[in-house]
Amino acid sequence: MVRFVPYGVWLISLVLCLAGAATQAADASAVAASAASDTQAHAFDFLMGTWRVQNRLLAKRLQHSHQWLQFQSTDLESPLRTGTGNLEYYLTDHWPNFVGMGLRLYDPQTRKWTIYWTDNRFSSGVLQPPVTGDFHDGRGVFEGPDHLNTIPIIVRYTWRSSDHDHAHWTQAFSRDNGRSWEVNWIMDFTRISENANASLLPGAVRPARR
Repeated sequence: MVRFVPYGVWLISLVLCLAGAATQAADASAVAASAASDTQAHAFDFLMGTWRVQNRLLAKRLQHSHQWLQFQSTDLESPLRTGTGNLEYYLTDHWPNFVGMGLRLYDPQTRKWTIYWTDNRFSSGVLQPPVTGDFHDGRGVFEGPDHLNTIPIIVRYTWRSSDHDHAHWTQAFSRDNGRSWEVNWIMDFTRISENANASLLPGAVRPARR
């Protein structure tokens, strides 16, 4: 026996189904719009590639030093395949065979970046305490607690992109909980390539001469 649904009941069911579909579509659109509007997730895109870096490093930190050491380095920057951040390799002969590695991870919930660092001379085998922060008006500021010898300090990284081919980074320490800062490392970046040149890494396999 065929049962006929009363027209009023059918109409109400149709309206509820359409409302549910509209809500799902709106939720999906909101998620997509949120992801598209999250410019913070792409704040480091400007840095991807290979760079020549002019360094100025304070000889003694938090000792009222005015002696600056100057040297050059090469910086390789590439996005992580996970889509959650990027990876930096920092190469210089200022210290023999020096290789540093920076790992930057982005948290879409807090819209904050966390930056980790390790190298083969000063922090071999461990990650230094991270700094966390974000970008506003083209300026990225990242801070975190650390120690210099036995002195508790706050470390601050500051990033700026001058234009497509130039960027600027500084490192500063504070031992009075951020009331005053001493800048101890300054890097000026000039782009060499749009891509990270993996052949520059120590131990990289280089193609044989033809």
